[in-house]
Amino acid sequence: MTQKTEIPENWAVYIGRVEDKPAVFRLNLGLGETDLPLPQFTHCVRVNIVLKNPDEHGFSSDQERELLYDIEDTRLMPLLKETDLLAGVLTFDGAVTWYFYSQNAAALAPLLEEAFNTSNYTPEVEVANDPEWKTYTEFLYPNIYEHQSIKNSAVRHHCEQSGDHTDQERPIDHWLYFNTEKDMAEAIDKVKALGYEIQESGKIEPEEGDDPNEDLGYQLIITKVNTIEAIDPDTWDLIDVALDTNGQYDGWETVLVK
Repeated sequence: MTQKTEIPENWAVYIGRVEDKPAVFRLNLGLGETDLPLPQFTHCVRVNIVLKNPDEHGFSSDQERELLYDIEDTRLMPLLKETDLLAGVLTFDGAVTWYFYSQNAAALAPLLEEAFNTSNYTPEVEVANDPEWKTYTEFLYPNIYEHQSIKNSAVRHHCEQSGDHTDQERPIDHWLYFNTEKDMAEAIDKVKALGYEIQESGKIEPEEGDDPNEDLGYQLIITKVNTIEAIDPDTWDLIDVALDTNGQYDGWETVLVK
């Protein structure tokens, strides 16, 4: 008996690496925000095609990418029932792979293969038993650095939409949080060595009306001049600092430069 499941949608694109080669992941992050694995969706159906004209990075050209989007929208997605879902798409090493999860993979797989019958592509369709969703959680889902890059891209896009010159340098503030003063002190030494200035550091005080005895830990606010376009390496460095000092990196903000 099949089971209807509400599927959240939160799609994002990020650059990662597979077998030490660049890879583009287009992934429904909303699935990772649910209580995985989803019941009944026990099989992963993988559909792989070889690109006709990949670029030097193994990615699709603009023209071929639009063609593949059309194939996905008009041929693949209409085949999906309530028992099927698209989890993500990987472009890597001159090929594109769609990853579906299904409650009835035996029915879905041949339909996906037939969808390419009148195209110029010959698909390879594979079905894997994956009740724990390891393909999604251990392969497709971004790691902590890639996840931060997705957040950075969202802020960068918002700045661009607001007329910001993202290639212009400006002070950028970053937030880190710690459970102990000792951990924060160690982090301060590390971020100073990376060229950051300390804007604020200390114990977080409860707000009026909250429990005055609640331990909220310590907050560190630091700043460094950079461009929004080049923000990724800075955030990755600060994630490393946080991991090394039992802390948490909580993102950044800056002023618009128009």
